[in-house]
Amino acid sequence: MKINQSSKRAQKLIREHKLTPEEIQQIIAAARINLATFDPGYRANVTQIADELQKSRPTIYGWADRALAATIHSLRNIRTGRPPKDRERNNTTGEIE
Repeated sequence: MKINQSSKRAQKLIREHKLTPEEIQQIIAAARINLATFDPGYRANVTQIADELQKSRPTIYGWADRALAATIHSLRNIRTGRPPKDRERNNTTGEIE
């Protein structure tokens, strides 16, 4: 599996998360499988990915499923907007009631 580590974004993520080459391969494999699942224009051959990484197809699907579950969890827990105001503070004195 060809890994492009020359992009600045890839270098930054590898450095910040201290990613190993195997972890990078797992991320790429999971992303390819999940993209192929939801984007009919993208094709991924699970057998080919498994062969390239010398892993079983169930292992590749397991990585993809865990990555997708983590992505869904993260997306559902993103807080948007302004943080809630502290309602216990008295507006005139700033003291806690």
